[in-house]
Amino acid sequence: MVVAALAAAPDAGLDELLGREGARGLRAEMAARARRWAAAVAPDRAFEATTMGAAAAALHGHEGPVLLAAPDVPGLDAEVARAALGDLAAGCDVVLGAAHDARPYLVGLPRADEALMEMAARRFEGGLLGAMAERELSLGMLRAERRLASAADARALALDPLAPPELLALVRAV
Repeated sequence: MVVAALAAAPDAGLDELLGREGARGLRAEMAARARRWAAAVAPDRAFEATTMGAAAAALHGHEGPVLLAAPDVPGLDAEVARAALGDLAAGCDVVLGAAHDARPYLVGLPRADEALMEMAARRFEGGLLGAMAERELSLGMLRAERRLASAADARALALDPLAPPELLALVRAV
């Protein structure tokens, strides 16, 4: 499931760098990529939600693992999903993928649990790991990723030899 609440706040610097239409196009492509990722991971359960509460409502009655992803991470791919699902199958209570801004870009849970979803969406510097330790939850950590939300992120993506070509084309068009 793609959850907008996991994304970084819109950055006006991206609009300045790419132009308003260029930034809008890039954000639209990022959202579309995240939707395609969710559909590939869970073909019958691929939803979008704006908040964790909306995600929990959409998952009401769902049995089995849950992957919640931010729509602004170019590195969201099948390997991320495999690693998260593998950690959950190995017994982890929570799986997190951390972005460079100290916020999770992916939250994986063995089942839909609104309280855990809300807790896991917090910033790492906001006491997330301490809260997990207090609850004696085991944690699986995914590879770190960089968001594509700011002008600095776009510049970094333009230098990345492994960046998705369709995103590179949008960033380099400037």
